[in-house]
Amino acid sequence: MKNTCELFRRVHRRDFLRIGGLGLCGVTLLDVLRAQASAAPAARKAKAKHMICVWLGGGPPHTDMFDMKPNAPEDHRGEFKPIKTNVPGLDVCELMPSLARQADKYTIIRSVTTMNRPGDHGRAPFYWLTGNPRLPSGTDEYPMYGSAVSKFRPGPADLPTFATLGIIDVHTINAIAPSFLGPAHSPFIFDPVESKDAISKMLTPQLEVPSLERNVDLLRALDGGLRKIDRLDPLIEGLDQYQQTAFNMLRSPKLREAMDLSKEDPRRVERYTRNVPPKTRYPAGNVKHFLLARRLVEAGVPIVHFNFGYWDWHGENFVAGRQQIPMLDAALSTLLDDLHVRGLLDSTIVLALGEMGRHPKCGTAKNAGRDHWDYAQFILAAGGGFKGGNVVGATDKIGAQVTDKFYKVESFGRTLYHLLGIDPDTIVTTPANRPVKLIAEDAPIIKEAIA
Repeated sequence: MKNTCELFRRVHRRDFLRIGGLGLCGVTLLDVLRAQASAAPAARKAKAKHMICVWLGGGPPHTDMFDMKPNAPEDHRGEFKPIKTNVPGLDVCELMPSLARQADKYTIIRSVTTMNRPGDHGRAPFYWLTGNPRLPSGTDEYPMYGSAVSKFRPGPADLPTFATLGIIDVHTINAIAPSFLGPAHSPFIFDPVESKDAISKMLTPQLEVPSLERNVDLLRALDGGLRKIDRLDPLIEGLDQYQQTAFNMLRSPKLREAMDLSKEDPRRVERYTRNVPPKTRYPAGNVKHFLLARRLVEAGVPIVHFNFGYWDWHGENFVAGRQQIPMLDAALSTLLDDLHVRGLLDSTIVLALGEMGRHPKCGTAKNAGRDHWDYAQFILAAGGGFKGGNVVGATDKIGAQVTDKFYKVESFGRTLYHLLGIDPDTIVTTPANRPVKLIAEDAPIIKEAIA
């Protein structure tokens, strides 16, 4: 009985009120333990302090990039040829010579796939970016990895913990959505390379900081009475925390410095941008987001996410590939090299992936394309505890099905949480008072990918 009373005493008052409902009668020891676990998850040593996720929305063609099949029939293998990398046995597309020279820095995972459960543009991003098959409606609003880091391993107070750069495409906007962790842990979305971006203008304000702080004090005094009434509302609490974060960032010289690309050596900028064509046929994305991601990580931002272009090529697969793949090659290889030279790669996960692969069969027509394919794809994972010069899993002779070391997306999510120092079994109480784990399914981590 004494131990139970001590547990009651330690539970945060807000969690106690949530689990108590209308009174003490509804509280069990299990409820207390769950609330305690939600409030203070066990700390784990993190191999990765940062993560950069390059989202290739629409589904990049795995058999034309990192899982090429030169011996497949002509109507499957396509137009691109494989080239050797600096890792024996790992070949990549001829349009990626720079990534070929950096292959010792990354792992290619060929055996994680949604297996079409779910496997469409609207639902698969939820799955990949949360580790759970979160649907547009009818399931818990599981958080993206960056939101969980914001909750359990937040970064400096004057920087966003979870930053998203640029336009969120039609496929990923469903995943970058409210979660049961609340609005305080949603991504901070802005685009410093877009001149019309209102958030970026706000982050370089003309208003003097002392004046801004006086306004904040006035606002706090005016609404203090209201806050006493609704302080237990998680939405209000979340907005308060989010407002405070915004004001901290407005005063942050570190964030303004990271956003200012004029401070970057022009020769370094050229390395990121060297393969950008003068005119693009398909939405290309902005290669400067790779450079901004590196600068934000250097400043101390834990999680940076951005979409890079459009990869949903049902037609003109090889026309689109000749536009998009060389840009990815230059920008991603330079990012990996920059992080390595600065001593940041060991503590920074770098991911490049999309929601699916593309159909192994493309035909032989001039405008040949590849349709959706949910049974095979690739993940490029570097740094932050991932092995370099490594391949996990394999597909059959045409790249249609996984034949070795199959893992579910839940395993990929648990592997990321493991490296980020967050227990994926951490129980969080949803606004509906339901205890859920960060990743619901008990799946194994991908040990073959970890250094």
